[in-house]
Amino acid sequence: MSLSVKEFSKAAWVEIYNRIIGAVVFLDDPSAECLHWDGGLFNLLSGGAVAVKSLSPFEYCKSEHKKALFITQATATQLSTIKEIIQNSDFTHCLLASTVSLDVVYLELNKDKDVSDIISAGKAPMECAKMLESMLLQWINKVQSAVEVIHVPISTISLTSNVFVMPPYSPVYPLYEGKLIPTTPSVDLYTLSESERSQVRRLVSSLNSMLEGMNLKEEVYYMGTHSSILAGVLENSPVCLARRKLCSSPASLLLIDRTLDLCGCASPAPECLLDKVLGVLPRLPGHCTDVTVDMTPLCEASVTSVTDDLQLSPGCLYHANDKYCVQTFEQMINKTQKEVMFDLYNKLSKIDVQRSPGPKTLLKVTPQSMEKIINATKGNYDIIEQHLGLLQQALAVAATLRAPQHAQLELAASLQRQVTQNIAASREATSVGRQLSLLIKSRKERGLPLERLLALLVSVYSLAGDEVPFPKQHEEALVETLSVAIFEDHKVRNKMAAVENTVLVL
Repeated sequence: MSLSVKEFSKAAWVEIYNRIIGAVVFLDDPSAECLHWDGGLFNLLSGGAVAVKSLSPFEYCKSEHKKALFITQATATQLSTIKEIIQNSDFTHCLLASTVSLDVVYLELNKDKDVSDIISAGKAPMECAKMLESMLLQWINKVQSAVEVIHVPISTISLTSNVFVMPPYSPVYPLYEGKLIPTTPSVDLYTLSESERSQVRRLVSSLNSMLEGMNLKEEVYYMGTHSSILAGVLENSPVCLARRKLCSSPASLLLIDRTLDLCGCASPAPECLLDKVLGVLPRLPGHCTDVTVDMTPLCEASVTSVTDDLQLSPGCLYHANDKYCVQTFEQMINKTQKEVMFDLYNKLSKIDVQRSPGPKTLLKVTPQSMEKIINATKGNYDIIEQHLGLLQQALAVAATLRAPQHAQLELAASLQRQVTQNIAASREATSVGRQLSLLIKSRKERGLPLERLLALLVSVYSLAGDEVPFPKQHEEALVETLSVAIFEDHKVRNKMAAVENTVLVL
């Protein structure tokens, strides 16, 4: 029987929840983000955890706290952090839940040794657990102590039933720090730097754990150099070979280098409402898939910086324990902006607030019409508590559509359509180079930051490919214009930084 990605992720967290009673739980950022999408902090607190902290060398626990659970990717830096926390606390019972396969951790702990025989024999997880347990016992440094090391595959979050992402691997990108040797006939794992090899092995480890949990026996296809390396490790790793012998449900896995299709990701034209929200609102600290929502319209407190303020916690977009919010989030991916706005307005209209406008039949829902209902709930904390998820989602959408960055996105998308139409009409880029140069020169009058124009440039060139020639003279002029613009913006930023430093000194 095969599990869905969401069921697989839920099973991993159940493994954690079964071990948290009486423990102080420490999480790294990717694990905390995965927890957010499974239900969040209160899942741990209601399950018996006495406290939840970030995995930081500046954290420690009171003497009455004797049990700790560390949920981490078990990198060398994180193990050093765990050592600092343990030595600054008074634990007698420590559990280490590695979100990465212990095979990979064992390989990294023994990077200067040949341990291929142990890995091939399938003994690496046991040997790694012994090594880590020995390290934990040494750090605790007590006669009466207990330690345990387990592997819990926490790496996936399901945005919808058909889309999942892996936050721990958001930094992975098909780039190479060093130059490849010109005579190298092909690129393999050992042409990468040590950190890049570690990234590849860890990503393959998480994919393998997911496929194992879902009982999938995959056929791997790939496009691109980096994907070929991933596919090779996934195809030939002893752990993956052993898993394929046991799994029975067939599946196809297609790996594609992101750099082969920069047109889509660099395009300023959003595909859905969620694209706009993610492109405008700042990310939650430590997260890559949820945003920070300003909660001041609901509260009496006011803040100057949503992400840095200490008196008022920011809101967010996804609420795993509210089925209506989960439904709305999926609609933000699958439905049009108009449909999502009407759905949000209808839900807001059902909130029982004496001062709020009654439900109306509107031809068009605007951010202002939603904000009227939201503002009516200000300070009414009973109502806010009952509809907290809905109000945060409505605030996020309204803030996105009213933000200056949204107007910039709309303008950039319109400009891209014009450039694309010019290329399609003439099948050459004679006028496009001039058009792009003029856009860069007039960016301040149009209110467009240079970053958006650079993304537009990447998108246009990716779309044109080799089939649409750009005249050399126009390209040289474009490069010169771009160089001047970068220099001008750099000077402006330096002046602003100098002014800020002067203000701080005063």
